[in-house]
Amino acid sequence: MTQFSELQAARAHARAHRLRERAVCQITRPAGHGAALLVFDHVPTQDAGVQVVAGGVEPGETPAQAALREAAEETGQAGFTLRGYLGSAEWISEAHAKREMRHFHHLLAPPDLPDTWEHAADGHVFRFHWEPLPAPRLDWDLDLFLPSPALTDPGLTPPPIPGVPHDKETRA
Repeated sequence: MTQFSELQAARAHARAHRLRERAVCQITRPAGHGAALLVFDHVPTQDAGVQVVAGGVEPGETPAQAALREAAEETGQAGFTLRGYLGSAEWISEAHAKREMRHFHHLLAPPDLPDTWEHAADGHVFRFHWEPLPAPRLDWDLDLFLPSPALTDPGLTPPPIPGVPHDKETRA
């Protein structure tokens, strides 16, 4: 699995190798709620494993914009804040016919998010809950580029993401 620390290099590699670009959302709770990562299972079956919010990058959209859009769509919640880009990884699974470039972004959840809830999206029902950091239980190599529990403090200024302003536009 090829990993990237620079978004532009990852996107160029994805284009050159015709990989589908996906935004992966590593959503954490604000400080004071305990360092935890938002994950979900499929309802009623749980055979898809424990996952985090993720989805395709649409034409004309940046991976950061896709992360914010997917967070709102898949959770049914609002108020997520983009904290930063964590890294990218090429993910190829012949068994599942997937060829992806996954761009991992850290998002901070709004403070009033419940401990658990269910939401229907994309023809599925997702059951959301929190897994403790720094070692959440995840499947499908979604535990790459986990945010540091120290980064859950909303008062910290995250590093800049090229082309993404750090103001109200980074909320969904």
